[in-house]
Amino acid sequence: MPLKTPNLDDRQFSQMVEESLRRVRETCPQWTDLSPNDPGVVLLELFAFLTDSMIYRLNRLPDKAYVEFLRLIGVKLMPPTAAVVRLNFSLQKEATDTVSIPRGTRVTLK
Repeated sequence: MPLKTPNLDDRQFSQMVEESLRRVRETCPQWTDLSPNDPGVVLLELFAFLTDSMIYRLNRLPDKAYVEFLRLIGVKLMPPTAAVVRLNFSLQKEATDTVSIPRGTRVTLK
């Protein structure tokens, strides 16, 4: 099963506009006109739109680029292999004789 490429940023246009307006209210109390026709709000919406477009393109990175970024941070992808597990069997009461279980025996659980 191949690695699923995650969304690197999942913010939406409306979330970015709301966050920008919240920051304006906190840091610029003298900016009182926050209506949609204010030139400053239009610029905020423009930047949010451009950022939303960049996020869309960033989230559509090809899988090859994603794998290369993982390689850059030291993650090594291994080829697919069969699962291996070590099982230990025990008896509820003491047994005096040894039981051999052949290699490759299929085991299931209830």
